Amino acid sequence: MTDNHVVPLWREVDYEDITFIVSPYVAHSMIDCYGLWAKNSVGDIVDMILQALEGIIFVHELGIVHRDLCKSNYVVQWHPESLATMRVPLCHPRVLLTDFEMAHEFSPDVPPEERLLTGTPVKGYQRPIPRETASGDPYDPFKADVWQFAESLSDFRATIREIDDVLARMFEPDHSVRFSAVQARDKLAEVIHGISPNALLIPPLVFDPPPYGE
Repeated sequence: MTDNHVVPLWREVDYEDITFIVSPYVAHSMIDCYGLWAKNSVGDIVDMILQALEGIIFVHELGIVHRDLCKSNYVVQWHPESLATMRVPLCHPRVLLTDFEMAHEFSPDVPPEERLLTGTPVKGYQRPIPRETASGDPYDPFKADVWQFAESLSDFRATIREIDDVLARMFEPDHSVRFSAVQARDKLAEVIHGISPNALLIPPLVFDPPPYGE
């Protein structure tokens, strides 16, 4: 339970034809991690991204693709706001993946190379999608999850080239060279572990950019 980063299901309650779920309350959304009220440093934000990737890996290893993956579908225990204190936090909030109504689970009997889908999760789906999803051809939905998550971070720059390069590889239009969740997690962790925590105590650059790779 240390790295699954998914909101746990405590109980299901059935009422007529409706099923309610009972899960712990988590106070904040990851959508607030930059550009709004929270005074989070690059270090705070990148730690959240790393945990978010661990959550993706957890469900992907179970054969589940989220299909609606963006930072607004993660909840956060609190925002460290280390730019307000100018101190490296002693602990970090847990980041938890939620909202699985669009998800698809592959049977364990389906080999990895055959775990493909076509089209969007539902008709009229409104969130941005990678070009392979729009193509109408079978595609790797695990790589599409990574693209969607990166797209939701495309207005963020750490201003540290090695970190921004990882995010760019997650947002790569060509799925054949796009990072998987494991590749992104491992590379981002490697980069972060090579940087002093004090060097990450800086504000992010937030703007409305053209997509990575253009």
